[in-house]
Amino acid sequence: MSISLRNTLAFTTCLAAITAFAPAAFSQEEQGEDLFSLEEIIVTARKRSESLQSTPIAISAFNAQALEDRGAVNINDITNFVPNMQYSAAASGSVGASSIAIRGIGQSDFITTTEPGVGLYLDGVYLARVTGAALDLADIERVEVLRGPQGTLFGRNTIGGAINVITKKPSGEFNGNAQLTLGNNNRFNGRFSMDFPIIDDVLSGRVSFLSKNSDGYGFDSDPAGGGGNLAVENDIAGRAQLLFTPRENLSFLFSADHTRRRGTVMPHGRSVSTIPGDISLLPKDDPDLVRLSAPIQDDLDVTGFALTTEIGMGEVDLKLITAYREQSGQSGQDFDGGSDDILDQFITSTQDQFSQEIQFTGTSLDDKLEWLVGVYYFKENGQFDSDIVLTGIPIDIFTNSETESYAAFAQGTYQVSGKLSVTGGIRWTSETKAIDIDTFFGPFQLVDAQEDNKFEAFSPKLSIDYQASDDLLVYASVSRGFRSGGFNGRPFSPNDVTPFDEETTTAYEIGFKADMMEKRVRLNVAGFYTDYKDIQLTATTLNEQGQFIVLTANAGKAEIYGIEAELQARPTEDLFIYGSVGYADNGNVSPLEGFDFDTSTGGNLPGASEWTLSFGGNYDFEVGNDMMGMIGVDYSYRSRYDHQASNQTAAVEEDGYGLLNARLTVGPDDEKWKLTFYGKNLTDEVYRVYGQDSVASMGVAVVWFGPTREFGATLSFNF
Repeated sequence: MSISLRNTLAFTTCLAAITAFAPAAFSQEEQGEDLFSLEEIIVTARKRSESLQSTPIAISAFNAQALEDRGAVNINDITNFVPNMQYSAAASGSVGASSIAIRGIGQSDFITTTEPGVGLYLDGVYLARVTGAALDLADIERVEVLRGPQGTLFGRNTIGGAINVITKKPSGEFNGNAQLTLGNNNRFNGRFSMDFPIIDDVLSGRVSFLSKNSDGYGFDSDPAGGGGNLAVENDIAGRAQLLFTPRENLSFLFSADHTRRRGTVMPHGRSVSTIPGDISLLPKDDPDLVRLSAPIQDDLDVTGFALTTEIGMGEVDLKLITAYREQSGQSGQDFDGGSDDILDQFITSTQDQFSQEIQFTGTSLDDKLEWLVGVYYFKENGQFDSDIVLTGIPIDIFTNSETESYAAFAQGTYQVSGKLSVTGGIRWTSETKAIDIDTFFGPFQLVDAQEDNKFEAFSPKLSIDYQASDDLLVYASVSRGFRSGGFNGRPFSPNDVTPFDEETTTAYEIGFKADMMEKRVRLNVAGFYTDYKDIQLTATTLNEQGQFIVLTANAGKAEIYGIEAELQARPTEDLFIYGSVGYADNGNVSPLEGFDFDTSTGGNLPGASEWTLSFGGNYDFEVGNDMMGMIGVDYSYRSRYDHQASNQTAAVEEDGYGLLNARLTVGPDDEKWKLTFYGKNLTDEVYRVYGQDSVASMGVAVVWFGPTREFGATLSFNF
């Protein structure tokens, strides 16, 4: 038995002892009048509405008020408050891209021939690409982060977890909100949302609009790529929804959304160079001291349509989710991070997807069995055109990909007794992938390849939960996750068009959820062990001709184990505090075969910190004359991590960093308006959100920088 497995067994034994003791401890709470208990949060992690504290899954959930109180404006901000969750800028370097890892499992590549490791869902619709995944949390009702494999109900590419974003729906009543934000770096944002009836109790609508403008952070001093400010934002986005309820137990919800981004890429530059006299080498980590020869353009357009139909048919309910999404973008990348044309790239990409999900839900056996069965279809087409300058030589790569996926799934929860329940589920997935790749060196064609492959897998789940009291749930589960394989889509020679296999995880979890002290304190704890096999790792290396390539291949396996705890408390009516801690040991990664480096050195999965920590609080106070105020502070920390599996030098490691944020809000008691002053990254921490280690192949290592200090004010009106 390995040391890590022995540690895991010891840990789970201790956790089991804690949960066994918990009922007695919590039953001794002093009884008193419930004056300021914590709010109950309703989630849909199991495709039905239920209390967060009654759901036997490790979930972090944030409603609209929680997002506002924490100053979270996009998906990336959420990672500051969720244990064992990590944000990366993704290899595209786009401000609109977001690569998420949960418990050490994710994927930083953005090309359509690879898949993310954490599924992102918008109102039940899967978003296939990390490009455009940095969703702005405008007009959002709730965000749910599900940790661990969620393949049974959510399906493809949720091997690390799933993020479920739920927007606000039409209510049939007239109301709205308008916001204006001004800040440093010429920040100028506007938001507007309105809910309105059209035909009473039959037809209603909701519209929302967002505009984001900023001069960004960082500066490119090399005019070769255009020069100027980096991470510039000039974005507009909108969403429109119509809810039609012609009769009881029948509803149609149509939604359309569009995002238009015009900006520049995130600042990045050389942290290591073996090139003699290199003037592009950063003397220190400073996003204002970069020299990029590639174009810094970062443009993206995303459009989506969805129709959700719900039909009540007595003892059985039917739900259909039909969706179509498309996106197109252009961006420049300087993968050598300097003024030399060692590896510059300009990308034009398009992607479209169609999905259809059908769900049947109901109860049986005198309502002791809650069940769900369904089918799912998904098809994606992608085109990735890359204009590359490699050591001064122009190379053009045209990659077309197609993915078609079918799935059938079922899950049921049986109430054995008033306190004990057992849940079992299974999903079958069949996925076909095909690619067509052409690579040209001037007029000469280097690659003309067509490949296809098929992947099939079962994703089962079994869990047991015990409601020891109204305020304590204890649970244990085992689940299996699956991510399909694919092909390498950036070949310089025919031998580079190599396939990689699917990967799997088997995850074991035990935990408890407890409300204490008349629901004024909430503590949720989970321990996990994950057996991760055939790991898909993406890294930079040399091909047989000695050319630099980005390659995805299967490593052997890794063992991941750890613990997560989340705490919320309202010790007084005016004070709310929260915190989380996550520990994940993701070492013992087997090496990648055929690479010019050894991934077993250090033994860590890329993008995974051993420790994540966050804590914060909000305090409400009276200002006078029917005015109220709120001050909020939060701090998040993550320990060191590697950006790539191929780290050959510490230059692209992140040593660990902490971010301090604060907010001050004032406004009248009736909440007709409020003024919020905010500050993010108040200590102006310089940290890296991505890195590429290419010392062996190009002689340089390149890092991408996260946002610098930001401050400003937001004026908000409700009507």
